[in-house]
Amino acid sequence: MKYILGLVFIVLLTSFKGDTCRPEYGGIYVFKIDNENSAVLRFYEDGSVIASTSVNNYKKVITWFHKGNVDMVLSGKYKVKKCKIKFKVKGMTGEQEYKGIISGQSITFDLTDGKSKAVTQRTYTFVKLEGQK
Repeated sequence: MKYILGLVFIVLLTSFKGDTCRPEYGGIYVFKIDNENSAVLRFYEDGSVIASTSVNNYKKVITWFHKGNVDMVLSGKYKVKKCKIKFKVKGMTGEQEYKGIISGQSITFDLTDGKSKAVTQRTYTFVKLEGQK
C-alpha cells in the first residue's frame, strides 16, 4: 500500500512540472538577425512584455529598452499556460503576435507580422544583464 501511495505521489508531482514554466526576468531574450542586429524581447513579472530590434551590444540595449520608452518599443501583455506563451505587442512602428513554447532559457515562437500577416519561426535565447533583477 505504501508503495502505491508513493507512486501516486510521484506521478502527481511530475504532472505539475509543466506549470512552472515562465519567462526569465532580469535580462532580455535575443534572436540574432545578422552580424549587427538582433530582435529583442523583455518580460516583466507584472505580465507586460516589450519588443524591438537592436544592435548586438546588449549592454547598451538595456539603457533604452524599457517600458517607459514608448517611441522605440512595441508593448503588450503576455499569458503563460503550462509552457505555452502568447502575446500581441503594438506600438508606433507596428504590431506583432507571438505564440511560443518556453524551454529552459529559450523560447521558440511563431511570430506573425500585423501588417503583412507573414509568419516566421524564431528561437529567442535569454541573456542575463548585469545590474538587473
